[in-house]
Amino acid sequence: MDSAGAFRIEFAYQIPEMKPIKLFICSLLAAIPVFGQAPKIAGSGPTIDASLGYSYVNLGLQPSRENLNGLDATITADFHPRFGVTLDLGYVRGSDVNGSTRHADVLSYLAGPSLYVSRNRGLSTYVHVLGGGARVTGAVPGPHGISRGYINQPALAVGGGAEFQISRFLGVRVGADYLRASYLTSPTAFHGLNNFRAVTSVVYFFGSNPR
Repeated sequence: MDSAGAFRIEFAYQIPEMKPIKLFICSLLAAIPVFGQAPKIAGSGPTIDASLGYSYVNLGLQPSRENLNGLDATITADFHPRFGVTLDLGYVRGSDVNGSTRHADVLSYLAGPSLYVSRNRGLSTYVHVLGGGARVTGAVPGPHGISRGYINQPALAVGGGAEFQISRFLGVRVGADYLRASYLTSPTAFHGLNNFRAVTSVVYFFGSNPR
């Protein structure tokens, strides 16, 4: 009893000690809503694929056209579902050009944009325009008969094709191009050639974001 004659009762309440495991669970449950509000990743990098396959070129030589066979390799980076950039390296070769004992070959190095026309259940169709150069070697007529010569000039490939994805990381691509290159008509002169190119290749998709 205090001086005013009233009773004063004091209660003492002790918070029970929380065990470490219970404390951890409570902290985890409290953190879940905060984690759900964390900023999401804005986007990922380009989808990259590489291909290697068979290449056929019908070379527009004179007086007769020649059939050349070889390999073609590409690397493509898709920055958008409808747009990518392709690097293309090809080499084809044929023997006994124009009835001579000389061979002809074409080494092409091209790059340019690829536009995807459609994509449906693993099947994609595309068109592309590739520019660069081509080193064309073959039989060159001259004053002393036929000799072997070469020329390295700008080249252009315009065409398209289809690509079928058969698994997460593998696909098959078939394409055809109009290939414009130059060829020596004499030791001192050359002119442009209208050529046809067809390529069939196996495609490997890198990373975790295949088409």
